[in-house]
Amino acid sequence: MANKKEIIRDQYIRIKMSKEEKDLWIEYSNRIGINPTRLARNIILMEAESFLSKIINIPVIKAYRYYLEKTNKKEEIKKMQSD
Repeated sequence: MANKKEIIRDQYIRIKMSKEEKDLWIEYSNRIGINPTRLARNIILMEAESFLSKIINIPVIKAYRYYLEKTNKKEEIKKMQSD
């Protein structure tokens, strides 16, 4: 067995939601067969990683947008803004 550091999860995040939202969340997690808290953690971490990758790619995105503006590709610019 490799010397892998164990992850200790002892921190909490509280999320306020309505009873209907909570029921929907639990129903969804049960349908896909995953614990509701694990599902929330996975989604939060995916969003955080996505956000960080967007920050890293901002100069590339700005350069591409500049190229689109100079080549007058308005449809691509609109598509980029909607994403």
